[in-house]
Amino acid sequence: MRPAAGTAETLRPSPAKWLAMVAISAVFVWIGLRIMGTHPLIGWSSLVFFGLCGGLAVLNLLPGASCLVLDEDGFEIVSLFRRSRVRWTEVARFGETRVGLHRLVGFDFVDGHAGSDRLRRVNRNLSGFQAALPDTYGLSARDLAARMDVRLAAHRADAAWRA
Repeated sequence: MRPAAGTAETLRPSPAKWLAMVAISAVFVWIGLRIMGTHPLIGWSSLVFFGLCGGLAVLNLLPGASCLVLDEDGFEIVSLFRRSRVRWTEVARFGETRVGLHRLVGFDFVDGHAGSDRLRRVNRNLSGFQAALPDTYGLSARDLAARMDVRLAAHRADAAWRA
């Protein structure tokens, strides 16, 4: 399953997950509105918190708001329209991890990588990895980690062949 040289692959999150989040948030906003007269603090708290959750879910449904782009140079994470790029040469390993109830793809950076050592230590204590992808983009964490491992190995083999 070696990717062809020069090919880019764009993975998008499952819209069903974000639609479910919108629906659940709407239910709790409705509950907050219903109890606002008898329990104003709980009602307002529910309204604000779940209103924000629903708004973020709607944003993630917009085209271009969230995706993972894998190419021959590295990968780009797009989350709420913000982009961050990681090159294959910066990654030491990928693996499946659990953060709370969610299974995600974690990764470690190579030694000497620029960035916050403190944040990487905190992340390693929480998940066993220095960083993690925000979503599994419609795949299982295991399958996505394997797909990214294949790309990482292909990049390393290509770099070794060029050297």
